[in-house]
Amino acid sequence: MTITMMARALLIKLAPWANEVYPNIIPEEVQAKTDDTIILVRPAFDSLNDYGSDQFNSITNTLSVQIFYATGNELDYDVVEARLYQDLINNGYQVTEVKGRLTDIDTYQDYQTFTVTKNRTLKTLLPK
Repeated sequence: MTITMMARALLIKLAPWANEVYPNIIPEEVQAKTDDTIILVRPAFDSLNDYGSDQFNSITNTLSVQIFYATGNELDYDVVEARLYQDLINNGYQVTEVKGRLTDIDTYQDYQTFTVTKNRTLKTLLPK
């Protein structure tokens, strides 16, 4: 399972207040909907780490996560985001950057973008 799909499965479990979690791209038919809270998770970049004997021994995957909040919702964004960050950390991810909440000027939909990383060793990625 890809890191993106692993993160999606975890976000579905950790964010029951979201109507849907999409990997990589939000389907075109859903993009204009503003009455659902949607999470988008997609890969940002990877880095190879822990070199020894001309071989890397771990990969750090970096993912971008965006939360598009339904317009007119009653969520306390500070609470749901802080809880989500803590739950991700408790599940082996690091929250490395929080961009800050913004409002889309066309749809008036609030959204938050943040970055998470997960370090995985080759031993866990490539079991013998």
